Amino acid sequence: MSKPCAKRPVYQRPNFWGLVAAGLLVLAATVITVLNATVYNAEAPVKDYVAALKAGEGDTAMAVSAGYLSDEAPETISTVLLDGEALAASAAPLKDAEIVAVDAAVPESFRDEDLTQQVVEIRYRDAEDQTRATGVVVDKTATSWLFFDHWEMHPTPLQQVELAPSRMPEDAKADEPVAHIYEQVTPLLGEDGERGVLAAFAPSIIELEYHGTYLEAAETQSHAVTDVLAAGATTEFGFQVELTPAVDEAINREVQQQLERCTGQTVLKPAGCPFGYETTNRVVPETVSWSIGMPEVQYSWDGSEPAIDRIMATAELSAQEVDIGSGQQAATDYEEVFEMSADLELTPENLRVRPEWQ
Repeated sequence: MSKPCAKRPVYQRPNFWGLVAAGLLVLAATVITVLNATVYNAEAPVKDYVAALKAGEGDTAMAVSAGYLSDEAPETISTVLLDGEALAASAAPLKDAEIVAVDAAVPESFRDEDLTQQVVEIRYRDAEDQTRATGVVVDKTATSWLFFDHWEMHPTPLQQVELAPSRMPEDAKADEPVAHIYEQVTPLLGEDGERGVLAAFAPSIIELEYHGTYLEAAETQSHAVTDVLAAGATTEFGFQVELTPAVDEAINREVQQQLERCTGQTVLKPAGCPFGYETTNRVVPETVSWSIGMPEVQYSWDGSEPAIDRIMATAELSAQEVDIGSGQQAATDYEEVFEMSADLELTPENLRVRPEWQ
């Protein structure tokens, strides 16, 4: 009777180690694919960049994006949006951002023929729930262990945003008007009264408030920095500037002060004033008294400078006249409606009325 053959261990069977090797190769390929798709992918540095923006970590965002300021940037450029709470507030719409590599052409100003480059989109929704997308460029800079790709953001210029109020008086710079961006103070005007400029990361949302004594942006103004422009390029943040309610009060006060020069004179024809009274009778000097009610001032702002269109008022005289023939004394009450013009000098914090009738 023959003895049964003893079974050989699996590892001694033919082709076992070949199968193991093949399996390991498949596993390694899968791991490499997964890591390149999830860790060593083009989106990775952009995710780090967006995370830094949301955290208000400007230094990290600058490092990840290799951020820099153009040589053409003005020396007075404001950096209030580049760090801290203001940066985090400007990046608030990125809370649920989607970061996706896309098949898009690399912009010419960011192109490097010696590198493998990829456009990555940051997709998000703004305050109006509108979908926006900002494309950034990443470069494949190296490969580790022959398999793992290393990606870095292509050096990205900080974006330059020009503040463009709808109108500013010529001498507004004298007041050094300031705006507030997420409660941070920033100059509204640059040197020599030119436009103020902000440095900003892209993407970001800028919210600006401006309230001067006599000029203001009545509501909070918003501007989206969406496109990554080439170094030195600028975008314009335009917003409406209007006269404040304080202008009415200040102009009326100034006009009344000018007219007090007239009502303070106890004569029938006050010097340098647009009204007067004529009579053939003798007037008792100490009885002469002028008064003027609240003037009606009409002004407009159609060009770069506000202007007073006209001033209407009524002068009232009370006096005692003595009839030359009879010697009889009687009270006189006289009213004269008059119109006058004046120049208006106005800056954000100062206002002056210069009468043309003196």
